[in-house]
Amino acid sequence: MSATAEPPFGIVRVAPFAGFVQRFDDLIASSATMAIYFIHSRRWRENHDAAIKAFLGRAGTTLEAFLPDLENHELLFSLGRHFEDGPLIPALVADAYRYFARLARDFGKPAHVWLFSRYPTYSFYQFDERAVIALYSNTSAKKELPAFEITVGSILGRFLAADIEDLKKECRKRAPSDLEAVIEHAAP
Repeated sequence: MSATAEPPFGIVRVAPFAGFVQRFDDLIASSATMAIYFIHSRRWRENHDAAIKAFLGRAGTTLEAFLPDLENHELLFSLGRHFEDGPLIPALVADAYRYFARLARDFGKPAHVWLFSRYPTYSFYQFDERAVIALYSNTSAKKELPAFEITVGSILGRFLAADIEDLKKECRKRAPSDLEAVIEHAAP
């Protein structure tokens, strides 16, 4: 029996982000850990809500969520100028805060949410053995975004793991029950 060769640089699949809908459900269902980093990813949360809740309902699962810090007005201003839904970004991020707070209330997970203050260059969805990295455009023009499914042991997977550890050093850690206060404090 021969071992399966590692794909180049650990890249298993490249496709438009929208082409990963079923794959995300499969990855969520087959994993015990999930770390996610995005601006608000409303559509992703809506598409995978049942899978996320089933994941959290299983014993021994962990979820880590990284979201923009609503109290960082400079970051939100930059995000607002960069995306087509710019004026809605603060409300969409607040909706993501409330989503994770509800999950924590209903499932006891996530135990905390990490709030980032640096402008993101990509979003990620990390699972036990695989991760999906989605690039952001350098312009505000709406376009199909490329995403990469990678193995966690590859050079890209190791980069992502190191980035996650560095994020935990830089981000503000908040209990989900404290997120409503962050929303209120951040309101203009």
